Amino acid sequence: MNTSVDTFVNKWELGEEGKVELIQLLNESLIAISTSILENNSVKVDKIKLEKVEKTTKGKKSDDIQRFASKKAEDFANDNDIDISEFTMMKISKKDVEEKIREKTKDNKTIQADNKKPTTQTSTKSKVICSGITKKGEICNRPGTNKPNGARKNYCFRHCEDWKAFECESDSSNSDNEEEEEEIVKNEEEIVKNEEEIVKKKEIVKKEVIIKNEDSDSELDEE
Repeated sequence: MNTSVDTFVNKWELGEEGKVELIQLLNESLIAISTSILENNSVKVDKIKLEKVEKTTKGKKSDDIQRFASKKAEDFANDNDIDISEFTMMKISKKDVEEKIREKTKDNKTIQADNKKPTTQTSTKSKVICSGITKKGEICNRPGTNKPNGARKNYCFRHCEDWKAFECESDSSNSDNEEEEEEIVKNEEEIVKNEEEIVKKKEIVKKEVIIKNEDSDSELDEE
């Protein structure tokens, strides 16, 4: 490109200024040509798209297109959040919309009724093992279904009669300690409650004193 421009400039003796103007003109003409080509191509593409749409819609009857029979039916469906795709028929009347609403409300009621049904839960109780000891000196693995009078642990039917032999004084002392700890905790809670009540009473007294002082100040101002 540059060699052809140089030969043209030398042939016609245009000089450097002429060379610059010539290159500028060439660039402008190239831009104009390219824009016109792009515009023509876009017009052709749009025409092809329109032709395709016309071919697809051409030959179709109005009965083949799904639509509402009236404006009232369409508005009624929109008010109840029902889409046209929910219907199977091609021409949808207001009566069809009403039937669809009944179907949906019926389905919602059945779903709510299913959700309200109580779920049956199987209660799994923790299995209590017998606290007795076998003749071999091993811990009994039978279920402790019985708790004799005075006993602190559960035993099976075999070890139920001799339960005293399997309980020692430490068991009773531990239970006594637990009861003492519970009493201490209860006493501490009562002390805390009493302290809170005392604080509340003090605040009430302070407020009453402040109100009395304000009243006395206002009486002195009036005098």
